[in-house]
Formats: sequence, C-alpha cells, structure tokens
Amino acid sequence: MFNKNNSLSIVQKICLAGLLTALATVCQKVFAINYIPIVPFLRISFGGPAVIIFASIFLGPIYGMVVGAGSDLLGYLVFDPKTMGFFPQITAIYTVLGIVPYFIYNFLKTKQTNKLMMVIKYIVIGLLYLGVALFICLNDEIALYGSTYEMTTVVRVSCLVGMAVLTIVSEIFILLIRRQNRLKNIDFNIDSLNLSLIIIEILVMVLFGTLMKGFAFGFQTYVAILLCQVVVMFVNIPLNLFLVSLFLAIAGKYRK
Repeated sequence: MFNKNNSLSIVQKICLAGLLTALATVCQKVFAINYIPIVPFLRISFGGPAVIIFASIFLGPIYGMVVGAGSDLLGYLVFDPKTMGFFPQITAIYTVLGIVPYFIYNFLKTKQTNKLMMVIKYIVIGLLYLGVALFICLNDEIALYGSTYEMTTVVRVSCLVGMAVLTIVSEIFILLIRRQNRLKNIDFNIDSLNLSLIIIEILVMVLFGTLMKGFAFGFQTYVAILLCQVVVMFVNIPLNLFLVSLFLAIAGKYRK
C-alpha cells in the first residue's frame, strides 16, 4: 500500500501531517466559498478536501483523521469564533473524510480491472446526473428555512450544463495523463483513484455530510442540502482528481 512503501519516520509523518493540516485550513477558509447567505450549510473549498484525502492515502487513516479534524477545528478557532457558532457535526464530516479514503483507495488499487472501473464510474455518474435532472425538472420550487425558491429555467440549465462540463473536464484530464504517460512510474492508477474519489464523495460528503448538516442546520432543509451536495460533487471530483494525483506524483518521487 502506498503509505507503507514510503520511508518516512514517525517524526517526519507528524511534521508532514502538521503542514498538511495548516494547508488544508488555508484552503478551507481562504481559498473557499463559505457561509453563503441563502445556503449557509454549503462550502466550496478549492483544495481542502484534496489535502485531507491525500493525507489519508499517503500517511494512513490516523494521520488523515488528525488532518481532517484538525483543519476544521483550527479553521474555526482562527477565522470564525466571533462570527459563527461551532458545529461539531461539520468537524465530524472532515474527520471521516480523513479516515475513509485510505481504505477505499487501497481496496480499489488492488483491482486491476480498469474497464470495469470505468463502467461503474459512468453508471454512478449517470445515475447521479439523472437524479438531479429529474428533481430540478419535476419541481418548480424548493423549500429552504420556511421560504420557497423558484426553480427557473436558468437555474435548471446552469446546473445540468455545469455538471456535464465538469464531468467532461475530469475525463479530459484522465485522457491527457494516459496519453502523455507521465505517471507510469508512480505507484497509483488514475482510474482507481478517480473511482475512489467518486465513492468517497458520495459516501462522505453527500450521504454522511448531508446527514450531519441535517443535524446541524435542521432536517427541514435536508432535501436542499442533499441537492446542493450532489451538485457540488461535480465540482469536487475534477478538482480533487487533479490535486490528489499531483500530490501523489510529487510524493512518489521522494518516498524512497
């Protein structure tokens, strides 16, 4: 497994975990969209989840857990104590995000069936896309905190087109990696990594994340949270795929 093949000492792993915690904190709070007025439960982080996932895959689930929980707690203490309440449910999401990737990635890494992975990936993405499409097309409005918001044609088209474009971006990135063959000596497979990130996003951010945010913000917003998390998933997958593969490629050069 990837983290067992590196020669980092315990001290080095602790230092790296500290650096990754700081990096994830900055990504989650500075390079991120937080606390949107209409949807305060939504966070779009440009790199935070990728750093936590990389920590889990490269250092192991314990260190990943520390990076995930530590980055959320540190981010709150530094940026939010006077303006926002503390939600342990949100910390729980990023704690689990630091644990789960290690097991999912290392399980799929042993499966040398790229074609099957691709089929599963397309089926999962297709079902999610179909689910969002049906929901926004069959509902004229969505309830949120006692208010209702209209599902306009612009909103519907923007969501569907945006998700499609982001999926295409992921596929182009994978295709470029295969053609250029830059990662042939790196100890990871881009298809297993891609499928891992999709499964991680569904299990942790969509299912578990929506449940935890339901506890934090009220279950009357559950449908809205679930819809937002699925849509944001299409942002996270290509972003995480690019960043995690970059981190693994860089780490692979120095792991021995």
